[in-house]
Amino acid sequence: MLAEQDLRTLQDAGINNIETLASAAAAFLRAHPIYTVPLMPNALSEQEETFLRQGGAIGVGGANKDAASANVTIIAGEYAQMVATAHSQQEVAARLSVSTSRIRQRLDSGSLYAIDGPSGRVCPQFQFADGSTLPGLESVLEVISREAHPVAVQRFFLTVSPDLESDTLGRALSPRDWLLTGHSPESVKLLAREL
Repeated sequence: MLAEQDLRTLQDAGINNIETLASAAAAFLRAHPIYTVPLMPNALSEQEETFLRQGGAIGVGGANKDAASANVTIIAGEYAQMVATAHSQQEVAARLSVSTSRIRQRLDSGSLYAIDGPSGRVCPQFQFADGSTLPGLESVLEVISREAHPVAVQRFFLTVSPDLESDTLGRALSPRDWLLTGHSPESVKLLAREL
């Protein structure tokens, strides 16, 4: 059972149905059984392992199942959160004032980003602002590999990049904020090619 504080945190993030979150996480794990990949051992010498253990390091030597489990939990949780807060095709159509068939066309052409949820393809929130998509979104999506992991794509758009230093604002921006503030998508496209 989740603590009341955890439930409030999820509700603040727009997740009102825990079953949807768990279902999306389970669907992700079925589609991407990353927990079945053999664990890689630490690539340290015996002396390095001994030195680190003496210093209090945890998880040194051999495969660390706890760390691997924690990583799977984090990635599945992020994916589930993306699905639980994403917009349905009908919601996107209403938001962009177009038909659902136009949304399907954009999804098929790759000019909108979609992920698979328990109820079909949904569109993560990071690509929208007000009543439209991010300026330059289509050109950025064109260069992102279709093989890129959905969590990596969301993190890419939302994480501040030192390569996107805005002279106007005097600070580094995330790709999403870079596009929202009217900067050229070309810089974001260069970074997106690496995904």
